[in-house]
Amino acid sequence: MTRRSRAHQSTPGNEKAILEAALTLAVTAGYEGTTMAEVARLSGLPVGSVYWHFNNKEQLFAELIEYCFAQWKIDHTGPTNRDLLRRSIAGSAGGSVDPENRAEAFWILALLFALEKRLAGNLAREKYLEVRKEMFELMVQRVEPQVPASVLAADPGFGRKMVVLGRALTDGFYIAASAGDEIDFLEFADLSATAVEALIQRRAAEIEGNLNAAESES
Repeated sequence: MTRRSRAHQSTPGNEKAILEAALTLAVTAGYEGTTMAEVARLSGLPVGSVYWHFNNKEQLFAELIEYCFAQWKIDHTGPTNRDLLRRSIAGSAGGSVDPENRAEAFWILALLFALEKRLAGNLAREKYLEVRKEMFELMVQRVEPQVPASVLAADPGFGRKMVVLGRALTDGFYIAASAGDEIDFLEFADLSATAVEALIQRRAAEIEGNLNAAESES
């Protein structure tokens, strides 16, 4: 078994420096344009140290996705569905075109992993798809408590449907931001939230109406 050199000791500080350097390069040069040598240069560490921590670029980007996901879990929260959509659309999608906003700018690159079929089997792509599923389940946990109990009783999957809709809206705004569309993302975040709230209210009203009708007939 190959033994790692004592010259490159694993430390949280070194690993974070490498990930931060990779994040900076990723949002400016993309996946293809990021090299292990440039990561080493920007992190101020020997290239051997970068390879000591990460076997190759695929593994480095896979760990970078986890690194950004940890921050995502902190940032993407809020007391209402409107707050969640504002954070996702105005904060994330709207902020993704700003290289200074690296944590958000990274997610448009990650989204491209899902769209790029030629990367099938790529470790970073597989990690993003895995994390994307985790993101979905976390959003379901945050959205479902805000859906009326009567709606969930009639349609247990309704909360998940709202998350699918919210994700589709967010992904669309990521693409709009990347394409350079001139959009007031906060305005459209509020419009999206209003539409989702109206759907929930309409479904609740339909269920209440059906219950009232059934009681009248009985």
